[in-house]
Formats: sequence, structure tokens, C-alpha cells
Amino acid sequence: MKDLVFGMTFVALGIAVIILAQDFPAVPGMQYGADLFPTLIAIGMIGAGSVLSFTALGQIRQSSVAIRLPSGFLRSTLGVALPCLMVVVYILFNETLGAALTMLLIMLVLLVQQGVRILPAVAISVAATAVISLSFGHLLKVPLPVGPLGF
Repeated sequence: MKDLVFGMTFVALGIAVIILAQDFPAVPGMQYGADLFPTLIAIGMIGAGSVLSFTALGQIRQSSVAIRLPSGFLRSTLGVALPCLMVVVYILFNETLGAALTMLLIMLVLLVQQGVRILPAVAISVAATAVISLSFGHLLKVPLPVGPLGF
């Protein structure tokens, strides 16, 4: 049941992103506009959400057990509120600390909160921050805020 809900949510969010991305401005001198990257991600979300939903429907049909939410479906208040709080932290501190350092700290906090051990969490945070910063800052030419460390 949980997979069905998440799959349908991803499909709905993907459709919303495609609709909203159509209003993005065209980039002068390029064959593609600012809507290309969000649209590609949205297509992936729709595809993955569809696969997840259909798989969950198949499992529900095969199972004759009554459908009910698992006991741990809703996490603690901190688990639900922390990602929202991290978005606010990014908005407040990305100009001061820089985008890369802020992303690194946020990912580290969220991974540790989800139970990932500290060493893998640090490695994942550093790798993901490097990929995101290089992708957006250098390849897509998005002006990310530079922090006191110069990146």
C-alpha cells in the first residue's frame, strides 16, 4: 500500500513539474531552454512512479490480506519536520556559508538522522555535493553562492 501511494505521488509530482516547467524562459543562443532539465527529471519521476505503482498493485492483487498502514508509516515529528527545517536552513545560510558547504551539512544531518553511520554519511555527502556543485555551477552555469572557503 505504501508503495502505491508513493508511486502515485511521484507520478502526480512529475506531471506538475512538466506543466510548471513549460513557463520557464528560453535561453538565448541555445537549442534548449531552462525547461529541459526539470522536464527530464519529471519524465524519470513519472516512469519510476508508474513502475512502483504497478508493482504495488500486482502485490496487492496477489495478497488477500487486509490493507492497513504499517505501524511505523508516519515517523516522529522530528523526522517529518527536519527536511522542511533543512530547506529553511539552506535559504538562510547559503549566502553566508556558500551553497556547497550548506548542501554538505544538510545532507550530512539528514543522512545521520535516517540512521546512516557517520563515515558513509560523510562520504555520500561529499560526493553528492561535489556532483551537484559541478553539475549546476560549471555545466549548467547556475551562479551558486560562494562561501568563505572559496567554493
